[in-house]
Amino acid sequence: MSIAVSDDATQHLSALEAAREGFGRIPLAFRLLLAAGLILVVGHELARVVFTPAQRIRHELQSTASELKALPWTRADDRVRAAVARNLGDRAYQLDASRYPAELKVTLLSLDKRTCLGLRDGARRIEGRVVIALEDYDAPADCRADNTMVWHIMP
Repeated sequence: MSIAVSDDATQHLSALEAAREGFGRIPLAFRLLLAAGLILVVGHELARVVFTPAQRIRHELQSTASELKALPWTRADDRVRAAVARNLGDRAYQLDASRYPAELKVTLLSLDKRTCLGLRDGARRIEGRVVIALEDYDAPADCRADNTMVWHIMP
């Protein structure tokens, strides 16, 4: 039986040291770009958490309106639907584009009472290059547990 003995110091394997050393080999410009991208993603996610559903819907309606304003008057209905879908995403909605470009009717379905009250106060009428007007919901009592709210977007 034989035993090998060595005077060499044992090597320590540390995942943290390896990661630190590996990260140091990445060029500085790429590290800065990576950090900026990370900040943008984290900021976007924080904004989604901080804003109320009513504020997000108001912003989505404004984004939809400005995108519709940029569409040509001789547009195809599928382009109008695509513009609305891009901005409203996974929300349950219905669209009536029969009077577009004079008016577009966007109906948001299944909104809770808190969101309804927030939208009634904050997005009843939004004026700018495009006017966005809420149909009905004149009093807070009009908001129930489940609401269907209709906006008229007039580019």
